[in-house]
Amino acid sequence: MSTDAAAVPPKGRLLAGGGVFALGWIATLAMVPVITASSLAASAQTTMAGIVVFVGPKIGMLAAIAIMGKPGFTYLQAQVLGLLTPPAEVSSARHRLGIVMFVAAVLSGFVERYIGFFPPRDFAREIRHSLAIDLLLLASLLVLGGDFWDKIRALFIRKAKAQFPAGG
Repeated sequence: MSTDAAAVPPKGRLLAGGGVFALGWIATLAMVPVITASSLAASAQTTMAGIVVFVGPKIGMLAAIAIMGKPGFTYLQAQVLGLLTPPAEVSSARHRLGIVMFVAAVLSGFVERYIGFFPPRDFAREIRHSLAIDLLLLASLLVLGGDFWDKIRALFIRKAKAQFPAGG
C-alpha cells in the first residue's frame, strides 16, 4: 500500500466527500420513482431512469474525489472495502444461510418475468424488485465467504476439478 493511501486525510474533507458520495446515490434512488410516476411516455421514462441510474452515482463519486482528493478517496475506499471483505472460511450455519440466500436470489431472478407479478408498466416496482434480488445475491456472496468465490471462479476454469472432503 502506498504512503498516500495509508495517510488519514483531514476529517472535514473525508466527511464532506463521503456525504457527497452518499448524496449521489440517494438522489439517484429518489429520482427513479419520480421519473416513473411522471406523465412521460414509457420509453422516455425508461430512458431517463436509465440515464439517472448510470450517471447519478458517478457524478457523486467524481465530486467526492474532487473534495477528498485521490488519497482521501483511496483511504475511504480501503476502509469500506475492508468491511466488505469476506472471510476465507465460514461456519456451517453461515454457509447454509448463504446458500439459501444465493438460491433464493437466483430462482427469483429466473421466475420474476414469468409469474406475472407486476401489472403492465409498473416500472418502479420492477426496478425495486430487481434491485432487491441483486442485493440479496451480493449479500449471499459476502455471507458465503472467500472459499465460495474460489468455487465460482473454478466454474470458469476448464481444467478445474471438484475435490470433496472425506465424509462430507
